[in-house]
Amino acid sequence: PREPLPFSVTGRLPTLVELENYALDQWECFLLQLINSSQVEKGTTFSSSMMKTFQRGLLSSRDGEAAKLSENGFQFLLMETNAQLWYIMREYISSAEERGVDPTDLISFLLELSFHTQGAAYSLSTLTEVQRVAIMDLMELGLVKLQQGRKDSWFIPTKLATNLSSSLSDSAASKEGIVVVETNFRLYAYSASKLHCEILRLFSRVEY
Repeated sequence: PREPLPFSVTGRLPTLVELENYALDQWECFLLQLINSSQVEKGTTFSSSMMKTFQRGLLSSRDGEAAKLSENGFQFLLMETNAQLWYIMREYISSAEERGVDPTDLISFLLELSFHTQGAAYSLSTLTEVQRVAIMDLMELGLVKLQQGRKDSWFIPTKLATNLSSSLSDSAASKEGIVVVETNFRLYAYSASKLHCEILRLFSRVEY
């Protein structure tokens, strides 16, 4: 991996806890976009190229109807975070040539990124044009956080990025919640996550 920038250049960087919260928020916004785009707050719109890549195989639509979550899309939502991440990366890489990008360059960069130090700052000026475009898409997913200094700009890998090199069983942390189902099939959910609520709406009627 490339050398991180010294503290004298970057000043205070986000803590690992702040980075993890940022990554989970970005990832949750991304998944919310799939289920119900009206639930996504302003400032979290994703690049059209990334969304088209993501929707392939997860959304289905009939003539004149809005796209809906397919069976594969529903299964995707119930995967662990790391498995979801690799699904997205696989789609992202497989569509690289359509965007005029060499898949080999993209795979090399993703693997390199996974061996960077979580929470360290790396200069954007060391990236090629292909890598700069990829970093912007990866930021939307919460794999990196971008920051601007007086003279330099840098990216900071999050836990999602460093997890690219770990096995699928080493799942990233997710927001906790509790679901209680009674024998009459009445369901109670305790969660602060908008994503959890939207997933529940897919197979339940919300009364309160």
